[in-house]
Amino acid sequence: MSSPPSRIYISEKGESIVTLTLAEAMELQEMRFCTVSPTPQSGRWRISDVARVGTAIVGGKALHIVPKTPLENIVHMASLGRRHISLRADAVAYGSETAFPAALARAFLLEVQRVTRRGLVKGYEQVHESASVMRGRWDVSRQLAIRPGMPLPLEVEYDHFSEDVPANRVLHTAIRALRALDLPSSVDTIRSQLETDFLEVGTVPRGMPLPPFTLTRLTDHLSTALVLARAILDAVSWTHREGARRGGTFLVNIATIFEAFVAERLRAILTPRGHAVTTQDRRWWLDSDRSVALRPDIVVSREEPLCVADTKYKVLADGTGAPPTGDVYQMVAYGLALQVPTAHLIYVSGDVISRSISVPAAGVDIEMHAVDLSGDVNALEAEMLRLADSITRPPRRAAVAERRSSLPIT
Repeated sequence: MSSPPSRIYISEKGESIVTLTLAEAMELQEMRFCTVSPTPQSGRWRISDVARVGTAIVGGKALHIVPKTPLENIVHMASLGRRHISLRADAVAYGSETAFPAALARAFLLEVQRVTRRGLVKGYEQVHESASVMRGRWDVSRQLAIRPGMPLPLEVEYDHFSEDVPANRVLHTAIRALRALDLPSSVDTIRSQLETDFLEVGTVPRGMPLPPFTLTRLTDHLSTALVLARAILDAVSWTHREGARRGGTFLVNIATIFEAFVAERLRAILTPRGHAVTTQDRRWWLDSDRSVALRPDIVVSREEPLCVADTKYKVLADGTGAPPTGDVYQMVAYGLALQVPTAHLIYVSGDVISRSISVPAAGVDIEMHAVDLSGDVNALEAEMLRLADSITRPPRRAAVAERRSSLPIT
């Protein structure tokens, strides 16, 4: 029986110095979630610019990236704030190095258990097959293409009502992907029970994209479970064509989770107030020839755009609390293209200081917001309410009429 990998702890923020072989350092660099650079001391490597949290298995070592955000908040953000899933003490106390994968896995499994308590969702799937008897519709064109002049077997197509629908396949795939993780026995028991429930459901082959599906009134209750399933499959790189990561590797892109969470919560808060919130809006161009494309994270509108916002989950190295110059240039470009007087940069508290930057030449004010992720889930939701109020507050500067009339909108 092989011995468990030795444990190394890496901080999500700042730099960490670890002991690795050259082969392990190269394998870690190939994962592309951090920067690995040598130090003057042989066998010691500097890890920086960490972009994911979780566990990475390289060689005979397990590198545990400890998140700076409380686990309960990460799970809440991963569900896009749709459900407050409390974490039991045993799920978090199983070991700080494995707590995050266990916490996310437990939240996902409990949500699947809840939404499938009355059985799995069923639906119609179109089936194409060869048969000796007629069933459904005869696919004449396929018959002629495959067996010209041969009456049997028949090429038929029909609608089959079963549990093997795309949404269930995504859930089943995520459940099976958790096999590779070292989970607490209480969590692994739930996983085994759910695998039995999904026996009649297929899975998505590794390296293949997840099947498309549309949630309906009958399947909307699966939305939170599906969001968590996608986070888990991304963490184990299930759909990556370049190949699966080493067994046990579980790396979550917290930046993507944070950005999606902020956008979803702002939409949920502002839509009832009469605002339209558009995310990843590709309609905008910086120039009249449409050669410089823009894609702002969040656009808040009332018939016309009111403000634009971009979410930045990043660790700033200089420690001054000032935003990178590139971020400021980006927001000036957004303000000019959308012809709005205010653009908003949304960071994590501790990385920047909430402040305002006025750019008179462009007629744009840039407001920087620091979202505090260190509190509990209720505090995090209060932060979202505060942010929603702040970005929809009337701007300090009136829009420049000449810009609005002369610059192209799309």
